[in-house]
Amino acid sequence: MTDNAGNMSIDFLVGFTIFILAFIWVATLIPGILIGLQSNIIDFDAIAYRTGVILVEDPGWPASPGWESYDDLQKANITRFGLAISKDSPNILAEDKVNRFFCTSFIYPEEYQQRAIFGDRPYRFNISLLDIERNELRTVGDVRPDSYGYIRRLVKIKGTSNASIGSSYILAHKYNNTAIPSDFNVTRHEFSILFNNTKLLGDIKDPAYQINPSREQTMINITDLNSTLFPSPLTPSVKINLTSIKVYKLDAGTFAMVRLYDTPYIDGNSFTSIPPVPVQDNITLKFDPQFFDIMRADYSRIYLNLTFDTQKDAMGNPGYCSFLNNSLSTPFDYNYHPANVTQPRLRDAVVEVAVW
Repeated sequence: MTDNAGNMSIDFLVGFTIFILAFIWVATLIPGILIGLQSNIIDFDAIAYRTGVILVEDPGWPASPGWESYDDLQKANITRFGLAISKDSPNILAEDKVNRFFCTSFIYPEEYQQRAIFGDRPYRFNISLLDIERNELRTVGDVRPDSYGYIRRLVKIKGTSNASIGSSYILAHKYNNTAIPSDFNVTRHEFSILFNNTKLLGDIKDPAYQINPSREQTMINITDLNSTLFPSPLTPSVKINLTSIKVYKLDAGTFAMVRLYDTPYIDGNSFTSIPPVPVQDNITLKFDPQFFDIMRADYSRIYLNLTFDTQKDAMGNPGYCSFLNNSLSTPFDYNYHPANVTQPRLRDAVVEVAVW
């Protein structure tokens, strides 16, 4: 009698093998099956996190000049939104980028979806920034539903620099030296402003406190023109024209005029035609990063020379005066001295991205 009690039949082995293979195949499918059963909040949190990283750790693209300097006619060239001043300074946002991002010219959600959220799925979202120091909340997007994914980031906003040249500054630096008669009896006046980019980028390396005209807006206000232009006994009926603003570049020992600046703000109003333009009391010069970037002026000296002409008064008398003439002294230096320029400041803020 044959003893085969310890042997398995071929049918059993084949069946068991098929069962194991089927079990393994089903096991590999389980994660994919369960994905649809997982909470959407996990997915939305991931999208919100990714968007938050892009906004607060990346400067966006184009980067030079920055996308924020592109106007509405050029916004098709903007590839990616980013609010950071540079990749080396995460969580420090540029004020110009913040202002451009939260302006009303971008279409929600399409243009934000393409440049900040990304992905094929039409997510809805709300992006907000709370400027703690100014107690100002800025938002773009929909009203949040009951359930959504979100990320919150503590950041700082880097303000822009600016300079004001008023009557007290003019007197202190003898830009209107009325003590010299030959300086007084003239009708044409010159005033120079210097942006020494080599020193601006070399003296301070930290982008959080650096003045970089090729990456951020700079501004100069010339004020109190009427009171400093016409000292007694001159009649205030004499008028002044801003004749031209010429831009010179000193690079590698070569000094040359490279362009004209023709978009000053005169007495609070934008003026887009080429000077001469009449001036009553104030001139504001705003320089977008493109102004310097197009001249490749990162490590050059840029001089702006403002020319003023005074007209005859109502009685036909020459418009003699002594005002804003620093051709015999030194140009106004846009630098890190707080007496000359209001320095960039960092303000606390909170960015929150909600996605659903």
